[in-house]
Amino acid sequence: MIKLENLEFKHIPLLKEKLAAYPRQACDYAICNLLTWGKLYNNQIGIYKDRLLILNPQYESLCFPIGAYFSPSELLEIIQWFRRIYKKTELILIPEEYLAETPDFGKLFEVSESEAWAEYIYRIETLVKLPGKKLHKKKNLVSQFVRSYPDYKVLQITADNKDVILSFTAKWKREREIDGIYLNAELKALGYAMEYWDELPIEGILICHHNKIAAFSIFSEQTRDTVSVHFEKFDPDKKGAAQIINWETARHLQDKYTWVNREQDLGLEGLRQAKKTYIPEYMLKFLSAVPL
Repeated sequence: MIKLENLEFKHIPLLKEKLAAYPRQACDYAICNLLTWGKLYNNQIGIYKDRLLILNPQYESLCFPIGAYFSPSELLEIIQWFRRIYKKTELILIPEEYLAETPDFGKLFEVSESEAWAEYIYRIETLVKLPGKKLHKKKNLVSQFVRSYPDYKVLQITADNKDVILSFTAKWKREREIDGIYLNAELKALGYAMEYWDELPIEGILICHHNKIAAFSIFSEQTRDTVSVHFEKFDPDKKGAAQIINWETARHLQDKYTWVNREQDLGLEGLRQAKKTYIPEYMLKFLSAVPL
């Protein structure tokens, strides 16, 4: 019998313990994402044979268990158990390393890869220095912002910034006439992140000019050498604002981490193009599987 309960803030110490022992680079394992997006999806959590199970019941998906690897046959039993309740349960976030180590997995499961949910991993040093011809335009836009707004300030985000950040994000969304399930959900997830700021292991920075927000970035530790950026918005009327928040975030993080995970493009063409122009070091594949 597998017993799960709703994922709540009381589980943060357990998540920290398990993820410290068995780190995962995929951003869906970030505690911030689990507890903000997870609040939207009613994520559930439980311990089974000393492994941590995380289930998204809305999308009927089970995250690859956190802990020592289960055998393919054990994973099949787990998925089949969940399918008694959620008929289409699939296993997601399967590490490439696991597939390489357990070739028999393919005898029991059909594996799929989603380009839209692949994650962009960058070297932080590159985002700070912006070297070479391919990043020359980004570097120029950073310089233009600095020249145009020489007295801009970089401030640490606190819970007191909740209203201004949510208002800024809602305005960003409204002015672009952008809608859709993901973007509406993102605004709600951001609201949860700000509401529970002091309880979550997250931090962020604001770019301000004359007491008006120009951009912001919210991020958290993913592994010992990787940080994930969860939310980022900028004022498009300020030329270079998109580049300055990326650059200042990298500068803020460079002494502590080597890599930054800037998450997925969700198949949105504009977002995909923006992420690709920063030349990711590599893509973290999104692999899922269902029983054969």
